[in-house]
Amino acid sequence: MTEPLRGADDLTAGATTPHFSQQVPDMTKHPDDDPLAEFELPPDIMMSSTFEHAISDAATRLHERGHAVASALQRKLKGSLVEYAFPGMLTVHLKSGAVARCGGPSVGWLVDVEREPGGAVESIDVGIADGETDTKLIAEKLAKVLKKR
Repeated sequence: MTEPLRGADDLTAGATTPHFSQQVPDMTKHPDDDPLAEFELPPDIMMSSTFEHAISDAATRLHERGHAVASALQRKLKGSLVEYAFPGMLTVHLKSGAVARCGGPSVGWLVDVEREPGGAVESIDVGIADGETDTKLIAEKLAKVLKKR
């Protein structure tokens, strides 16, 4: 028998962590489903800590760029709500009620606009180069497109 999910008051009163009544299904995959399952680096090649740090530093720069674009875009789109979250996507809740999902610095800046929930999605190429790093320019181009929606 499972225990019902307790509320936050129960947890603050010294109760233990809530017990969930549903189990997560076993999502084991067949080994053939993963094309990289048998990939191994040759023994003479190892990932150095310097390379690992370089990957981490690049990811951090992309992440911070996404936050900077979201902040600049929020200032340009008064009355709208701009969110930036994993996996590097901007979601803009426009004051018109439309929702725009904008790719971030790691996936390109294509914009998908949905004017109403469940409605048709309009994809817009904003014309931002893949390697663009100027956050103000990116925010200006996104704002120009989104203000029309």
